[in-house]
Amino acid sequence: MHSGWELIFFSVGCKKRVLPDVYCTEMNAKEYNRCVRHLGDDLYRFALRYANLSAAAEDAVQDVFADLWEKRNEVEAGGARGWLVRALYRRLVDMHRHDEVVRRAQIDSEAAYRQHDNYELRDSLAKALATLPEQQRALVLLRDLEGYEYAEMSRLTGLSEQQVGVYLYRARKQLKKQLEDYK
Repeated sequence: MHSGWELIFFSVGCKKRVLPDVYCTEMNAKEYNRCVRHLGDDLYRFALRYANLSAAAEDAVQDVFADLWEKRNEVEAGGARGWLVRALYRRLVDMHRHDEVVRRAQIDSEAAYRQHDNYELRDSLAKALATLPEQQRALVLLRDLEGYEYAEMSRLTGLSEQQVGVYLYRARKQLKKQLEDYK
């Protein structure tokens, strides 16, 4: 999908330079670049499904990677995935609340969906997901599309595991009701 996140990250307002190891006590540049390579596509896919705009998704992912680089002394390399997902989730919620662009925009990936046999189902699902409250939509995406466990979703969102289960149940019930016409 988006190989080359390092190039995207460093091409926007950041000059690529080699930093001495003195400045990288917890996470060094090599570990950071490994995180970018291994997690960039997954974070982008989650952001794209949440925001429905490829440009907004790329911006959000790039912003959290920039934040990770700035806070690399505070984040251990082994905990970067959780930190990135949590930061991305919060960034996307903020974007949704403060940007009218998300409400006015259409899915940039329409052409890719049209090539697929299940275009109508994907379109119906995207529309149904868009009607869910933002927290329910995020939980459905984290669980059903990204495969996160309840405990991890609880930690990322600040909800109890029971709340996660209740919100997922309500979201799935609403999606099922909206997609009944598709059958």
